[in-house]
This record gives sequence, C-alpha cells and structure tokens, in this order.
Amino acid sequence: MEVYIRCVEKVLRRYVQRLQWLLSGPVLCRRTWYSMMTAAFQTGSRRLFGTILENRVCILVDTSGSMGPYLQQVKTELVLLIWEQLRKRCDSFNLLSFSEGLQSWQDTLVETTDAACHEAMQWVTHLQAQGSTSILQALMKAFSFHDLEGLYLLTDGKPDTSCSLVLNEVQRLREKRDVKVHTISLNCSDRAAVEFLRKLASFTSGRYHCPVGEDTLSKIHSLLSKDFIDEKVGCRATEREIC
Repeated sequence: MEVYIRCVEKVLRRYVQRLQWLLSGPVLCRRTWYSMMTAAFQTGSRRLFGTILENRVCILVDTSGSMGPYLQQVKTELVLLIWEQLRKRCDSFNLLSFSEGLQSWQDTLVETTDAACHEAMQWVTHLQAQGSTSILQALMKAFSFHDLEGLYLLTDGKPDTSCSLVLNEVQRLREKRDVKVHTISLNCSDRAAVEFLRKLASFTSGRYHCPVGEDTLSKIHSLLSKDFIDEKVGCRATEREIC
C-alpha cells in the first residue's frame, strides 16, 4: 500500500507540473504541495493563447467595440505572450490589430530581439476598442507577410462579412502558402462564432482554443486543493521529490 501511495503521489505531481506549464510559465520548484498548486494557476500567456508552435508568426488581435470588456486582460496577456513565448521560441514575429481598419506594429515580420519585444509590448499598451470586426482584411494582410508560418487569431465574435466568404478566401490563400491559422475565442457562448473559428482552424490544420475563465480556474483550484492539501499526501512528499 505504501508503494502504491508513493506511485500515486508521483503521478499527481506530474499532473500539477503539467497544469502549471499549460496555465502559466515554466515549471518552478516549490517546497510544499500547496505552493505548487497555487503556482499552477497563476495567469500566464498559455492560458489565453495556448502554446506558440511556429518560428515565424503573426498575432491578430480583435480591437472592435465588443472587445471593450476584454481588452485590458488581452493587453496584459499579450505582453506576457511576447516576453514568455515569442522572445524565447520565435525567430521573427509581428502584431496586427483589427476593427474597422487595420493597425500593424510593423510592415513585415521582425527579428525577435529583446529590443523588438520591448517595442512591441509598448505598442500593445496603446490598443483601444472601437468599430466593427474586419477579420477578412486582417487575414489577407497577415498572409502577405513573407516567410509567415503561423497566425494566431484572437476575437470575441464572427466577422463583419460572410463566414463562408472568409473561409473560401483563406482556402484560396493557402493554395499559395501553407500557413496555419490558430483561433482563440473570448466568447465561447456565441455558437455561430465558435463554429466559424473551429472551421477556420480546421481548414488550415490549426488549433481552436477557448481559454478557461477565472471562475472556472478558481473552482478547479478548489477541487484540486481539497484532494491534494491533505496531510496524508502533503506531508508524505519530501522536499527532494517535489523539487
């Protein structure tokens, strides 16, 4: 039984580390089960954007009027994304916001340096929400960037044009360039928007992502803490095993 318990504890620690990696930044050493669980639910760029997979990417951010309630959170996590993932994983990147019109950080993909990342983060702080949702224009502009490998489209709704028109145009663009479009929905209750974003990601071999809300994270944390912060488990794990 003791051997079994030790094996279960080892598996649980791996789950905690995996949650920490997915929902925040790199796995960090912790001295107790409780602090380890708390760290797992700190806000990080992966919670909203997922993991950046390609080396040359463009981030498309919806700044239409309906994004007003989400924009401050998006700006905060976009800054985290630039510093946590783009700076470490990507060779080059660009940022593009869209509403009625387009606003790009640079005219093309830019080499990922510390200086470029600082400049990009400063650009993010000036984003404002207004106007409609010109997703098609944003996608067409992004596809024009040389050497692009992946797009990450973050929005809270459908485009201001026909969804089928956008999907057909993206299919046409991909005949010339094999670019994956990963989609992120901030309004998972809008079924039509979710269906559109799922199709867009599927058609381009990308991923669809709907981030977990703060309320849900809190409930998960509570449930896991109830099971893990128990003296039979917490006191048994040694500092050496956890670290």
